[in-house]
Amino acid sequence: MSRIVARIVTFVILLLLGAVAPRASVAQDRLTVVTRDGGPIAGPALRHATGFTTATGVPVDVVQRPFSALYAEVMLGFVTGGPTADVLIFPAAWLPDFAPYLAPVPPTLVDSALVRGIHPAFRDVLMRWQGAWKAVTLDGDLHMGAYRRDLFEDPVLRAAYLAQHREPLEPPQDWAQYARIATFFQARPEVRYGTLEASAQGGQRLWYLFSHAAALMADRGSLFFDPVTMRPSIDSPGWERALQGYLDAVATGPDVALASHDVRRRFAAGDAAMAIDWSDIGLYASDPALSHVGGRAGFFVLPGSEAVWDAQAQVWRAQAAYPVPFLAFGGWIAAVPAEARAPDHAWDYIRWLADPARADSDVRSGASGFNAYRMSQLNDPDGWRNIIGDATESYLGVLRESLSSPAVTPDLRIPGYPAYMAALDAHLGDVLAGRAGPAQALAAAAVEWEQITDRLGRGAQARNYREAMRLRPETP
Repeated sequence: MSRIVARIVTFVILLLLGAVAPRASVAQDRLTVVTRDGGPIAGPALRHATGFTTATGVPVDVVQRPFSALYAEVMLGFVTGGPTADVLIFPAAWLPDFAPYLAPVPPTLVDSALVRGIHPAFRDVLMRWQGAWKAVTLDGDLHMGAYRRDLFEDPVLRAAYLAQHREPLEPPQDWAQYARIATFFQARPEVRYGTLEASAQGGQRLWYLFSHAAALMADRGSLFFDPVTMRPSIDSPGWERALQGYLDAVATGPDVALASHDVRRRFAAGDAAMAIDWSDIGLYASDPALSHVGGRAGFFVLPGSEAVWDAQAQVWRAQAAYPVPFLAFGGWIAAVPAEARAPDHAWDYIRWLADPARADSDVRSGASGFNAYRMSQLNDPDGWRNIIGDATESYLGVLRESLSSPAVTPDLRIPGYPAYMAALDAHLGDVLAGRAGPAQALAAAAVEWEQITDRLGRGAQARNYREAMRLRPETP
């Protein structure tokens, strides 16, 4: 998203603070579902719409919009009173902007086994805003590490790494170790690249940077902003080190910029010793039609750091490294606009889409774009073994450990989220293109973040940020 689009998004958000125009009347004989285009996300919506229509007799139109346009088009529909949809399927990070214009989740659904079975890391955070249930989780997103077990267990490579670094070759516990391993393998003939991380514009690269940063800030509540003043934390030594670590990791990969789907595709092809990605990578690495490393992949929780930046004291602090999982992006959720034409049918469709049997099928398909989010999915190795094989316990173990960790860190989730992201991504692009250094780019992005916060209201944004980071309202 460009800086121009970021300004448009901010303008739309400001309009939302005012009155909403009367909505246009539209036909009421069918459901309209709006979501992103492509096989992932839209694919399950289309597939299950057919079954829903067969079972209920209610026709469903799934309208697919480019991801780059989806947020702005839905927001403009809310502002102008134009038709939006009966069901919206959108990223959880957009809920703070959409929430005032959404119907509450029916209490019977909130209290149902369908919702109670969603992992609390997704259910209790991403489905609510300002204390109200507003959406239903369809997808659970977090970053995880993948590695080539055959390389890490090779006696020759283990001996070479031990001689070089005086530590055993094993899945990394901290980002410094991750960097050493990536550099080691980059120089070896057994594999082409050290590690893979996304760096392409529009390729979800910001979340890779965020995964580094989450481990380098002493207080997760200060990851993105000071929770009292809303001064951006991105202009700090912690983020500078995170950005440098990200750049060093990217440098051990191919010369071309990768999108996240390229990361999992190239890892599955056997190109790299490690990779960071969403949990889709486990399915890709295990699919015989896509992978050359089936049965040879292992997985690890995102590393931590032995030094963290204390934003309050403005000092580095030493500590024992421990894994710091990051809920990158958070996942996709479904909601019903407050003025949907047929809300009962709309919620029935969401129930149908999120039904555990259909959800299990979706999250075990590498093409759906949906990742495991139900507790039963994380505790059913037999359901995964014929897909992931010997790596099943490693894969599910990383997901369980990540989601249950007291250090698990939520993504940024406040009004104006796309504008903040667009500003930072543009400056990250400057760094990757060699037009700016890390400190310069982060300082410039922080100035733009300050401007966005001022336009949206600093006090309100501070309250929103504390809620998003699960901090008490009255104190940081």
